[in-house]
Amino acid sequence: MLSFAEAADRLVRDGIAQSMTAEGLRRLARDPQSGWPIGPNDYRVVGKTRMLPYELLAPYIQARKPGRGPAKEPRKKRRPQQQGDPVSTTVDPRIAVLSDLSSPSWHPVPEAYGMPWDDAVKLLDAYRAAVVAEVVEALTVKAQELSTEAEAEMRRDLEERAQVWHEAATVAAKLKRVP
Repeated sequence: MLSFAEAADRLVRDGIAQSMTAEGLRRLARDPQSGWPIGPNDYRVVGKTRMLPYELLAPYIQARKPGRGPAKEPRKKRRPQQQGDPVSTTVDPRIAVLSDLSSPSWHPVPEAYGMPWDDAVKLLDAYRAAVVAEVVEALTVKAQELSTEAEAEMRRDLEERAQVWHEAATVAAKLKRVP
């Protein structure tokens, strides 16, 4: 009587199976299609371990057609398919701002690390202006697209929508600096 782990080791040691694990034996025991020769009354329980008769197991494994066995070479990895459109790899200007603010150079006057307040304000204002410029440009492009489409299709509703986008661009352009 052997445990599943001991039986798997002995099957390999005796040359009955090229490779075998306790889990492989358990799978065979659970599979009703496998023809497992050991019935419920053939097991013995020692402590919490279920023991099985090796004399019934060995001929069964010898008669079985070998399975796939261990992999001879690693499986080829599939290349992931791209989902959606490629994204540009521009650097977000916020990273530069945060980098400059979080690791500023040595300042000799207070004899400490830090960025002077005026420099930090200028840095943040430049970032804010860049963001506003991007917004204005995007709004203007959308307004121009709607205007072109309205002229081509002779649609008044599209022209009104284009006018709303133009007004939004004008308002955004006035936001040079938020107090």
